[in-house]
Amino acid sequence: MRPLLPILLAALSLQAQGPRLAEVQERRLSNGIRVLLVERRDLAAFHAAMVLQGGRAEEPSALAGANDLVARALFGQTRPEDLDAAKGPGSMDALLQEEEGILESLRQEGLRRRKDPASTSQAPALEAALQNLRRALKARSSAAPLADLYAARGGRQTASASADALLVQTELPAGAFEFWCRTEVQRLSILQLSRFSEARAALAAELRAQGPQGLALLRGAALPGHPYGRDLADHLPALEAMRRSDLRAWARQAFRPDRLALVLVGGIGMETALPLIERTFGALPAMGGGEDPLLPEIPADLGDRRIQASLGGTSTLVVGWRIPARAHRDHLALRMAAQLLGAGPSGRLAQRLVRQKGLAQGVEIGLDVPGGRLPGLLMASLAPAGGKTLAELEAALHTEILRLQQEPIPTDEWQRALTQLDVDQLRIQDEPGALARTLGLAWAEAGDWRQADLELQRLRNLGPETVQAAARAWLKPSHRTTLWLQPGTDEGQDPLEIETARVLKALAANRIEDLAQREHMVSEGLRQLRMLSLEERRRTLQLLTAQLPPEKR
Repeated sequence: MRPLLPILLAALSLQAQGPRLAEVQERRLSNGIRVLLVERRDLAAFHAAMVLQGGRAEEPSALAGANDLVARALFGQTRPEDLDAAKGPGSMDALLQEEEGILESLRQEGLRRRKDPASTSQAPALEAALQNLRRALKARSSAAPLADLYAARGGRQTASASADALLVQTELPAGAFEFWCRTEVQRLSILQLSRFSEARAALAAELRAQGPQGLALLRGAALPGHPYGRDLADHLPALEAMRRSDLRAWARQAFRPDRLALVLVGGIGMETALPLIERTFGALPAMGGGEDPLLPEIPADLGDRRIQASLGGTSTLVVGWRIPARAHRDHLALRMAAQLLGAGPSGRLAQRLVRQKGLAQGVEIGLDVPGGRLPGLLMASLAPAGGKTLAELEAALHTEILRLQQEPIPTDEWQRALTQLDVDQLRIQDEPGALARTLGLAWAEAGDWRQADLELQRLRNLGPETVQAAARAWLKPSHRTTLWLQPGTDEGQDPLEIETARVLKALAANRIEDLAQREHMVSEGLRQLRMLSLEERRRTLQLLTAQLPPEKR
């Protein structure tokens, strides 16, 4: 990677026209797969980003977490057993099917025992069968670190799920390009998911351990009823009930070739890469361009919404404004507004609320939370300085938003923001992995990889007045959701009320998707229950608990 000084000098030299992304060659295979290639002849390696469009937003509720499980169970590691296509008795596939059956029997046994604790338990016999089976699976698996086929060739692979895409990134020597093509096609064809059970258990454990999260609360209140507002922790029972066969069936439909893009950056040329890609990825069967899921639309003008929560830790103010999708004409202006507000130490909020007024000890700005393909959020998160209140901090934040909307933007501040965007763009060009990721996500979110290049060029043609007009149109109270996170514990609180609140929240989660309405229902229910006698409250709690499914009692 180049040192910082040359990058800064390059940015300054390109002030007039701005940097452009490296030349991208594009091809489309007959089955619909897009291929983007940026040749870097000075590199002895290549970086590949495999982008599967859709992401968490398109998961059905019954399969919430599917993309995260695929990222963990299918990608990330590449061992021989992941590519074993054998079928029949004794094969890896047969053993995994048997494991699925035992795990489902154990889950059903747990539910049965909750209903009838006095009945004879079949769990010990099932656990013993599972242990024997897992010993057989372990004997078929490769445990040595270099058993990973990519690591053995000096490479690596990572996979991550986002709201809009599943992104798989691989780095290998250029000489291993054909091996990568054949390996990934074999992986997509077989969908072995050999690590499914451990991936599902690990994800469920992480969700339980993290507890309620402030960002999830804000998304749920700001984007009610929309997949962008979904909290995976609310779908734990469905996640734990998901079977390997369910995930495989979903993946075969979701990962259509026409929704797959391959982005290649490095020491390979199109004349070498394309024939190999056509023989391998081009052999994946086209699926006729199935219909994309229909997702609900949320009006931005939902009204000023507020929630409060005590999650422990430190006080935090989180404010989100509903903004349009990345392809909308106002999105670029809002990107510049976010840059002016929160571009690191030089941003307005850091300068005025942290340094000058001492109201905040930290500021973070997020754009397109949790994704950009659909309308999402521009989010500001601020931690109050010692002795300052959330109310003071919120008032100061709203003042800065009004100043951005109404007062002329100084020329030097505008130029600093543009220069920072130039530097960020040059950093992306300098790092093959970042460039591949940027091109792939531009396609997944905006529908066109060229957006990664065009957006910065168009930003230079925007005037400050355009940014202010967009800020007035979108960063207004009717688009706003405010979350106060306050430190607090349950010490000293009535244990009966704690349990009643838990049951009410669980009932509300099943019936009300709008988090703000859910919070209101719980608080109003607790208020009314406080008017009852202790015995009446206990009986009411029993009646409410009986309405919960067994796994949530």
